[in-house]
Amino acid sequence: MKKDRAVAVRRLLAFAMDWLVVAFWGGGLFGAVMIATNGHPPQPDNPWQAQGIGFLTMTLPVTLYFALCESSAMRASLGKRALGLIVSRETGERLVFRSALLRNAIKFVPWEFGHTVAQQAAFSGEGGLPGWVWGPAIVALVGPLWWLIAIVVTGPTPYDRLADARVALKADHAHCSETATREELNA
Repeated sequence: MKKDRAVAVRRLLAFAMDWLVVAFWGGGLFGAVMIATNGHPPQPDNPWQAQGIGFLTMTLPVTLYFALCESSAMRASLGKRALGLIVSRETGERLVFRSALLRNAIKFVPWEFGHTVAQQAAFSGEGGLPGWVWGPAIVALVGPLWWLIAIVVTGPTPYDRLADARVALKADHAHCSETATREELNA
């Protein structure tokens, strides 16, 4: 139980560290756009165009960053690696890219829905937000709370379960892998 709590705390701290990577990417992207457009970037014509730009320049690269790191030999994003965590399949094997992509795409759905709400709000004008925006707003709010509660209370999140993944201390994984290898040799 104490070890589970330690993994939960490390996961949350690792995610905070990874947001520094995301902020660095966003800041670099913003700076590059401002330099390239002499401080006057073209404005999107509608909320869907803005949504597409945001998805292609932020959500997709961030999702790919996590998926590539977690399916690599490192088995961890930079934050997880710094805190001694790895992501693997439930069996202890390395997560394949498809599973890592599924895991992270689900993880970032609420973030993308938050962008949907923001873009709709930015373009709504005096008419106010369309009623349908409350759906994505609820997902954007409830999703991260659900993930947080799952990490703290049960350990695996819904996106971990759907991708057949687990996050563990690197030392625990080494023991599991060693045990699995011994069992395979004895079979």
